Formats: sequence, structure tokens, C-alpha cells
Amino acid sequence: MLEPRRRSIAALGDVTDPSCFGGAPNQFFNAALERGFAQDAWRINLTRLRRDRIKWNAGRVLRGRRPGGFQFSSAGRRAALDCSDRSLLATEVISYHQHVPPFDEVEKAGGKLNFYIDATYQQLFPAYGIDRTLSKSTMRQALEYEREAFRSAQRIVTNQAWTLGSLIGDYGIPAEKCTVILPAPNYEVNPGIRPEPEGAAGSDRPFVIGFIGKDWRRKGLKVAVEVARVLKRIGWKVKIQAIGFLAKDCPYRDEVDCLGFIDKRTEFRPFLHGCDMGCLFSKAEAMGSSILEFLGAGVPVAGFTVNGLNYVLPEGAGLRFAPLSTSEQIADAFDDYLKDGERQRAFRARAIDLAGRLTWRRCIEEFEELWCTGRVSNPFELWTGS
Repeated sequence: MLEPRRRSIAALGDVTDPSCFGGAPNQFFNAALERGFAQDAWRINLTRLRRDRIKWNAGRVLRGRRPGGFQFSSAGRRAALDCSDRSLLATEVISYHQHVPPFDEVEKAGGKLNFYIDATYQQLFPAYGIDRTLSKSTMRQALEYEREAFRSAQRIVTNQAWTLGSLIGDYGIPAEKCTVILPAPNYEVNPGIRPEPEGAAGSDRPFVIGFIGKDWRRKGLKVAVEVARVLKRIGWKVKIQAIGFLAKDCPYRDEVDCLGFIDKRTEFRPFLHGCDMGCLFSKAEAMGSSILEFLGAGVPVAGFTVNGLNYVLPEGAGLRFAPLSTSEQIADAFDDYLKDGERQRAFRARAIDLAGRLTWRRCIEEFEELWCTGRVSNPFELWTGS
């Protein structure tokens, strides 16, 4: 009798490292390993890959071509495979990266390839401005390869419905091959639910706006600062607390309490528990893992309904704003929220309710159901509107 095929989790990096791709692959693998859904993790040596990238970019410059895009190239795929365990090609792979491992190499080894992605390149390149940094030929080759990788895959799971729509509409992937499964927060240590705060936010004590993100420009820290300024002008006590970037790199040092890069194992709990609302006013966002991190601690959220972020801002525990909303319009909504203690309590109660299912265990259980039955009968969703 044949032994069941081993299952592995892949990403561009070391999946056993909690910092790999923001932490999601590691959290997914740990939960999958605990339940026996996966047995192996890909470990790509990024230090070695960096040297290959430098050589590749130098070669392009010498040939008069624009550098950039190594991870989307055939040379990048070969280099990533060369600094990983090739025996894992024969497993059933669930990958967070469209180019890793190469789909043709998986086929040759007799393995199977599946994807768990937050965006397609057709979405990601223009939304994040990548199309302004890569050459047209590099983008064309990346998109062509991605299309073939999707066609070869057994299954494609997306984080939210925005990406599902792109797979079906932009790439022509059959709907029955695609599924949405919401991930969970990137916690190394679950911070637990925020205790009931004392005093009225904004009057008895400052209303604390939480912000998480290295790319603070794209993620809308400026909007949060402008909203806080308006709220202060009309008499509210407001504080912005942020992590993920250095204070010296931020022009709002006098207005933002920046804690820099924290250790999520020991410092994430007090940060999240110190916030009244987590905010993400991104110009573009594939999903917004910080929203899940706030909600997972029972903290309500606010943000722009842009891209995939639209699908993780929950009604009843989140303030949802159209992307072109002005700071004054957002501040008006916050003003109404701060005046209504009952609504604040209802938002916290709803966030706490959602936190109970925002777990990697639930995520893996949905994967198990998909693998066993071909569908997820009752997927957990944060936003079910249009």
C-alpha cells in the first residue's frame, strides 16, 4: 500500500522563520503541522539568493537593461530552487509565491502544486506601483509565467474575494478550481482579548488610534494624523500609537508615538491592548494583515474599502470609508463614534465575537474540508456585502 503523499508549505524564504513574508507562512505551517495537514516546510536561503540577485541585476545593467524583477525571472526561480531542498518538489506543495517552487519542476518530480495567495500580479503590479519600477518585458514574462503556473495548479486559494475575481475574470481560471479562505493574524504568541478599558475614550483619556506598517506612506499614516488633528481641534483627546517603522523616518514624530520594530512575542500584547481602534487608510492593499491583528485582540478597526482591504473591514466592528473620503469626513464619523458610548461597546463586543474565529486552526480546518470535499461549506467571512 502506498504511503500518503507528504504535504509541504512554500514561500520565498524560510517558512520556519516567523518573519518570513510577514509571518503568515510560518503561522500557517505551524497550525498545519499540529493538525497533521502538512509535514514539511520549504527553507530558501535568502542570504544566498541576495548574492544571486546582485549579480543578475549587474548583468542587466551591463547589457543596457533596466534592473529589477529577479524574483519574477527564470534565473530567480532556478536560484531559489538551488538554495532549497529539491526533494520537496515531489510533495504536495501549498505555496505563498507564484514562482516558488517552479511549477514545471514540481511536475517533473511528480509532485502537486497549489497556491495560497493574497493578490495576482495583474492586481499587484499597478496597485503597488511595481509597474513603474520593472521593465515591460520583465512584467510581461512574470505575468505569462504566473498564468501558466495557475493553469498547472491543482487548487488556488485566495485570502479574499478581490483576488478570486481576478483569477476568474483576468486569468480565465475555472471557478471550481478557486476558493477563498480567510487567514488569521500573524501572532507568534496570541495576545488575547483586550481588557475592558477604563474611562470614556476621547474625554476621560485619549482615544488611541493604532497603526501597523513598515510602508507607512502607502498605508495612510498621513490620513490618520490629519484625522487626529481634526478631532483635537474639536475638543477630543487623541493619540496615535504606531509600530513597524523607525521614528526617525517619520515626519510626524511630534504627533505619533512610534514604538519602532517590536518583538511580537513580548511586546505585541501591550501594543494591541493599548489601542481603541486600529486604522489602515491604504492607497492600495491586497488584504491588510494588521486589520486581522487588531480584530484578533478584540479591537475595532477603520479603513478604506480599497482592493482586498474591502473584504476584511467588518460591519459592526469597523468604520468603512470610500477611498476618496476626506480627512474631515472621516473625522466626522469618528466624532459620531466617540459621542456614542453604546455604539463603542457594541463594536468591541462584535470584534471580540469575530476574534474567536480569527485563528489559524479555523483556517486549517477550512483547508482540510476543501481537500476532503472540494469545497468549504461555511467559510468564515468578515465582510459579506457587495
